[in-house]
Amino acid sequence: MAGCDIAIHPFTILDLNALSPILGIAIFFFYFFPIQTTRASLLIRVRNTQDTAAWSEFYDLYAPILYGFARNRGLQHDDALDVQSACYESIVKQIPFFEYEKQKGGFKAWLRVLVNRRVVDVLRKRKEVHADTHQIGAVESGEKSVEELWEDNWKKQILKHCFHLAKNEVSPSQYEAFRLLVEDNKQVSEVENMTGLNANQIYKAKARVLDVIRKLYESMDE
Repeated sequence: MAGCDIAIHPFTILDLNALSPILGIAIFFFYFFPIQTTRASLLIRVRNTQDTAAWSEFYDLYAPILYGFARNRGLQHDDALDVQSACYESIVKQIPFFEYEKQKGGFKAWLRVLVNRRVVDVLRKRKEVHADTHQIGAVESGEKSVEELWEDNWKKQILKHCFHLAKNEVSPSQYEAFRLLVEDNKQVSEVENMTGLNANQIYKAKARVLDVIRKLYESMDE
């Protein structure tokens, strides 16, 4: 990024459709542990533009949210990437001056307004809709509102990120058993044959990984 020394972590597009095997777990977390705000500690860390570890974590967490929201609003892949890039440039410039105010929705609300304005600009140029940044609506009549699209995309991507982080918090055998059972939707007997673990060990591994994911999920509400 021009004029910026921040090391950007390579971005891999996250397909929300890949979350389908874990939607039951997602619903559980969304209901009992709703995400209201952003990790305040991370926002403080990224004010230091030399903290490459913080910026890498920040990018991994929020870049997919920007891209996914743009796609959900109807943009094609290239346009969504352009929106993501433009938003990220704005974030890099403005984050040192951002004041974290949890009671006002904080960074999450600010980010939604930022990315939606970029999306509306693209839609205006394509003359596909007559949108107004002050009267945000769905792309087409009958579809979800912008707020609903943002909330759905936010929650799914945060949960996806927690699944990714959990892999580094448990043993390889525990995560593999969890992955096969939950993400690949294998039967316990199949997981036993594939991992060499017995049913009790598999259920314990599942419980362990879910506990880690729950704690990671809650940490997003610091």
